[in-house]
Amino acid sequence: MQGTAILGRIACPSRREHRTMFEPESSQNEALRREALAWLAQVALGEATKSDMESLRRWRDTSPAHAAALARAGRLWRGLKGASESLVRSGAVTLPPAEAAGFRPSRRALLGAGAAAMAAATAGVLVIRPPMHLWPSLAELGADYRTATGEQRQVGFADAVSVQMNTQTSIAARTPDGAPGIELISGEVAVTIGPAASSPFVVVAGAGRITAQHGTFSLRRDDAVASLTCLDGEVAVSCDGRSLTLGAAQRIAYDSRGLGDVAAADPEAVAWRDGMLVFHDMPLSKVIDEVNRYRAGKIVLLDSALGRRTVTARFELSRLDTVMLQIRHVFKATVRTLPGGIVLVG
Repeated sequence: MQGTAILGRIACPSRREHRTMFEPESSQNEALRREALAWLAQVALGEATKSDMESLRRWRDTSPAHAAALARAGRLWRGLKGASESLVRSGAVTLPPAEAAGFRPSRRALLGAGAAAMAAATAGVLVIRPPMHLWPSLAELGADYRTATGEQRQVGFADAVSVQMNTQTSIAARTPDGAPGIELISGEVAVTIGPAASSPFVVVAGAGRITAQHGTFSLRRDDAVASLTCLDGEVAVSCDGRSLTLGAAQRIAYDSRGLGDVAAADPEAVAWRDGMLVFHDMPLSKVIDEVNRYRAGKIVLLDSALGRRTVTARFELSRLDTVMLQIRHVFKATVRTLPGGIVLVG
């Protein structure tokens, strides 16, 4: 089918995987591609249950070919989502509100000849963000490497490059333009490039592009905002037509509007690498947000005034149960524990 062939071309950004719409594809690869798109459509349309997501994980882990098919489908979906948002911003198309009656295209419609157009329109109005990180988002399902809540992982790449992944992190093992490197889809990484590296290593995150020949840097992506810290050596960052180079102990943040100002780095911001969380005069609301990244379930703050009170503390990642004890003891707050790891504070 022509629509399916076009999807195959869009979904394969690298030269090695590139296939024109006239070249045949093996029946096995075609079947896997259709299955991957069907899974993503089910998730995007809100039809997937938690049990379905577990089934999807098992499907993905069946073989490297299954994982690759899902990764390609995820990259396709992200590309279509970005294209649809650009059309909406330019006024070229007008989308109905998400709650409009009847705007719920079927999975079959998404996989038909108009799949690309329907997926792009749907992506512009759907909220594809799982509640409380109970399951990965569509973009995260398309990752080559993922860490679960509370998990950390070390991944080695060619040419003496090591990537340490923090909790709830997803990366693709390539950059959108095919340069040697990775794409940080979500979460946080620390990248070390050894002296034996023969070429610069690139990390793409959101609107920015980070390049380093050697040294160590950390990068965190929270939706559209990214924070870059140079820990050792030098690292170049470019965003929205502007570029600069950070030295050791310098940091910068950026988003779609461009680069922020260079500032001194807080070395304890990467204490997670040593199994610690460190807070200095941080509002309790932000402390809870950070702790929620590392523990199953959800801590819910009910008192906004309590959330504005500041915290200075050190917590071991392996003993985050002490956080609730400290909140109860220091702030005399009411702490209620519910099933599923849900904790109500205030």
